[in-house]
Formats: sequence, structure tokens, C-alpha cells
Amino acid sequence: MKFVKNKIMNLSIRNKMILSYILIALIPFCIFGIVVISIFAGQAENDISEHTGQMISQVRTSIDVYISSIEKISNYVIEELRSVDFNEMYTEDDIFWMQESSKAVARLKHVANTHPEVAGILFATENDLYISTGMTRISRDSFVNEEWYRLAVSNPDTVCLISDTSGRNIVTNESYSIDNVFSMVKAIYKEGTTEVMGVLLMDIKHDIISQSIDNITIGQKGFVFVIDSEDRVVYTPANPITYRVNPDWIRKENSPVTARIRGEKYQIRSERSDYTGWRVVGVFSIDEIMGHMNTLIFALTCGLLLLLVFVFVITVKISQTITNPVVELEQLMKKAESGDLAVRFRGDYHDEVSELGRDFNHMLVRIEDLIQQVYIEQKNKRMAELKVLQEQIKPHFLYNTLDTISWMARDYGAGDVVRLVDALTNMFRIGLSRGRDYISVEQELSYVANYLYIQKIRYGGKLNYQIVKDEEILNEEVPKLMLQPLVENGIYHGIKTRRGEGHLTIRAVKTADGLLEFSVEDDGSGMSAQQAEELNHLLNEPCELEERQSFGLFYIKERLRIKYGDGFKIRVNSIENVGTKVVIHIPIQEDGV
Repeated sequence: MKFVKNKIMNLSIRNKMILSYILIALIPFCIFGIVVISIFAGQAENDISEHTGQMISQVRTSIDVYISSIEKISNYVIEELRSVDFNEMYTEDDIFWMQESSKAVARLKHVANTHPEVAGILFATENDLYISTGMTRISRDSFVNEEWYRLAVSNPDTVCLISDTSGRNIVTNESYSIDNVFSMVKAIYKEGTTEVMGVLLMDIKHDIISQSIDNITIGQKGFVFVIDSEDRVVYTPANPITYRVNPDWIRKENSPVTARIRGEKYQIRSERSDYTGWRVVGVFSIDEIMGHMNTLIFALTCGLLLLLVFVFVITVKISQTITNPVVELEQLMKKAESGDLAVRFRGDYHDEVSELGRDFNHMLVRIEDLIQQVYIEQKNKRMAELKVLQEQIKPHFLYNTLDTISWMARDYGAGDVVRLVDALTNMFRIGLSRGRDYISVEQELSYVANYLYIQKIRYGGKLNYQIVKDEEILNEEVPKLMLQPLVENGIYHGIKTRRGEGHLTIRAVKTADGLLEFSVEDDGSGMSAQQAEELNHLLNEPCELEERQSFGLFYIKERLRIKYGDGFKIRVNSIENVGTKVVIHIPIQEDGV
């Protein structure tokens, strides 16, 4: 075994692939052949069984619809007969009988003539009188004692079907055989009472049933037939198998039964109609199906053998298409390892090696993008820090100057000027924060309040604002001067451009999932959906500083990214001519930094 292993391991990649392809192909192909042949055989039998079941359902539905239409005809006839009180007529010489029976016969003949499926109609009264369309009594025995009459009376308001019409006291003048019809009987009651007036009997031709069944083909030996609730055949096409089917096989509802009849294997399944009580039975030959399968099995076997030969030939070619690209990919990886990220694999196909090469190219592009992204972020960070330093130089001088102006205003009693200067001074004091980058939420809101007071003095009644805050978050620390650029944008790009009064709402709350939420909402001119999406891209994706639309917003984003990484989110929602809302979510820092 060790000798064989060493021989295989010393083979070239190309020869290893050829050997492995042949071995890998042989095993699945052999299993595939066996499984497919078995599946085909079973599937063919199941398909025929399912097809038979569907045809049985179709036949059963057709018969139900057929019987339902006949029942509607019978109900029409019954309503016509119910209008006459036949219980008051006892003999054929009764003048009322002669008058009403002639009218009733005309109605029955009209129904029979307009419905070719109706072979004959007979109405027998409780007083042993009857009318019909070509149907007469064989003997003087009363119809009341006939089995079909008693069956109808014992099942009130129900149509009863009789598949075997032999043995009754009726002969027909029409040219049809009792073997070609089945009967439908229903009792007629005096209107508004339970008093029986008689029974309506209709002989119905097998034509519709035979048309539904004779057009069905289940191979050359398969067929469908119909039996009643007492296992008597209602209709069957001519064949030697029907009367050899054991009734016990048929009673298994929708469960196929396999049995041998006259030395041949058949599958039998049936479906019972809840409406008629009849059962539609389908029979097909399994041996006939398997005879066709033998030809298919032979063709499949030959196909598998040819496929194996084909695999043997193409493995040589395929191995070359794999080994060459693998060697090329290996060389490119060595160049990339040495620092040359400009190399690319040229894969024009869709095999695994080409896909691996494209992934390699994508990896190199991604590495270059990440390097560029890191460069951009560091560059933006340095520029933002420089800008903060530059902006802080001015407030020191201005803060001292404003403090002097405030004292001079107090000396001259100019209270409004003092308050305005104090507000601006507080802004500069919070802005400086002794060089700290992070201040409390309370200080941030104080800064915004002072800024808004100054703007309120400038714009008067045109600017209205309110600040909503959660007391529990006032001591949380956030990057300073985070909200002022948003408030400034809300005033200059929203409220300033609208006509009439404008409203500005600043909120600082804690969300249900434990985040700090800051929002600035105005009812100004708003912006288009495209502009809002561009602004969202600017505020949430890394980009060059030159692409900014507003340094203030860009400055906020960069400071939040420096502090929270990907843990923050800024979202701009705006509707043109309605207003704009900017929302910032940042995590609460456990250490307060």
C-alpha cells in the first residue's frame, strides 16, 4: 500500500488529475446508472398511477356534473307534477285523471325530447296509476310494491340511483336496452305536507359516462369502469379484466393495490363520489410499463458507457487547462508578495481556477482601495485637527476683547448689549473648553442656546426655536461644537429662505436601545430627495475633503469618526418646501470620554 501511495504522490499534477478524474467519474457514473434506472422505473409507475388518479377524478367529476344536471331536470318535472293533487284520482276512468294525465304526459315528452340523455320517464301514483313516455307495465302488479318505488319513498328528498334496471315490472317501447341505462328515482310529496303523491322514475342513458371513459387511455391494456355502492358494475368498456377485479381491492380509497390478474401484474385504484355513492375504478398494466422501461434502460446503459469514454478523452485536455493557469497564478502571487500590486490574472473562463484568479484580482484592488482609504482618512483627520487649531486661535483673542466690551457696556447701563455680549462670550468660553475636545451635553446645549439667542436678536420674529432635552443625559460627554453647524445650516438654508415665520427644534434624548440621539429639525425650504441622498453619502461614507458640500457638516462627520469609528450614524431626511431633519446617533461612553 505504501508503494502505491508513493507512486501516486510522485506523479505530476497533470497525471494525478487524469487518474483522479477517471476514478471519480467511474464511481458516480456506476451509481448514477443504477439509481437513475431504479428512479425511472419507480417514477414511471408513479406517473402512471398519478395520471390514473387524475383521470379517475375527472371521470368522477364528469359523472357528478352529469347526474346533477339530470337531478335538476327531475326537480323541474316534480314541480310540474306537484301542482296537481293525484291522490284524489283513483281510476283511469276518472275524468280529472284523464285531463291531468294527458297534460302531464305532454310535459314528460317535452322533457324527454329536449334532453336526449333521458331515455324514458314514468310517474307512478300512490293509487297505482301511472303516466310515462313509452314505458308500460308488464303485469297488473302494483308499482307501489316495486323495489325502486319503496327505495324512493324510504329516502325522502333524495335522488336515488339504480344501476341495475333488470327485474322491474316495466317494459319500454323505446329502442334502448336496459343494459344501456341506469335509473334515477325520487319521491313526490304533496306540497306543504309529508303525504306521498307518487314516485318519479327516469331512465338515463350511459352515453355521457361512456364518452368520459372510452376517451381515456392508460396504455394499451389499461381502462376505467364504474361500480355502484353495492359493487355492481354501472358501466365498463368491453374487456376480460373487469369482472376478475376483487371488490376488496377497490374499497381501499385512493390507495393503489397491486395484483395479478390472468398472470399479468396490474395496479388498481379507485375514488368514491360522495354525491352519487358510485366508485370510479382505474386499472393499468405494470408489466406493460416495464416493457417500455427495458428499452429505456438499454438506451441509458449505452449512453453511460459512451459518456465514460468521452470523460476519459477530455480529462487529458481539461488537466492542461487547469495546471497552466495554476502555475501562472502562483507566479503572480509571488510578485504581489514582493509589493507589486499592479499585477493581474487574466481569466476568460468560468472554471474554478479562473474564478480564483478573479478573486485574486479583486483582493488586490481591495487592498489598494483600503490603502487609499486609510490615506484619505488620515489626511482628512490632520486637516480637521489643523482647522480646529486655527479656529481656536481666534476665539482666545475675541473672548478677551468681548469680555472688555461687556464690562464697558455695564458701566454705560446697556443691558441688551451686555446680554448679547455675554451670550457670545459664553459661546467662546464653551468653544475653548480649556483645550478639551469633549464637553457635557449640558454645555453643548448651552452653546447652542447662546448661539440661537444671538440669531434671534438678528432675525427677530422670523426665527422661533425650542430645545427639548432628557435630564438624565446632561452629564454625558460628546464632541464639542457638534450641533452648532447643524443649527446654522437649519437657519441659513432653511428658515432664512422661507417666507414668514420659521421654527427650529433641537432635541437631545436617549433612545430605547441606549443610544444618544441629537436632532435638528426646521420647517424651511427643504431639499430634493437626490440632494438629501448625496448629503447622506457625504456624512456616512469616507470621501475626499474636496468633495464636501459643507465644511461644517464634513467637520462633524470626521470628528465623530475619529471618536466612535463606525459606531455613529448621521441621517438627513428632507422634503422640498416642507423642511429638513438631521439626526445623529452616537453610543454612550461608559468611561464618560
